[in-house]
Amino acid sequence: MIAFSKITAEHQITVPKAVLEALHASAGDQLVYRIEGGQVTLQARTGRMIDLAGKFAHFGKRPAKAFTVKALSRATARL
Repeated sequence: MIAFSKITAEHQITVPKAVLEALHASAGDQLVYRIEGGQVTLQARTGRMIDLAGKFAHFGKRPAKAFTVKALSRATARL
């Protein structure tokens, strides 16, 4: 699928509905732009628990001790 949007004189864009649906994003969600090698990847930061699925795999299947809120906050801030 290809979607287009236009940049206004104030550097604003309207995100096409199809893109929002693909990202499962809605009003109030943040969009994250990753810029690497001349390409931009768009990702939604929705704040829903389902969006964290698989994000903690690097911690292993059975942690030696419980995670603190601070440790979880640091890990999710890098997403």
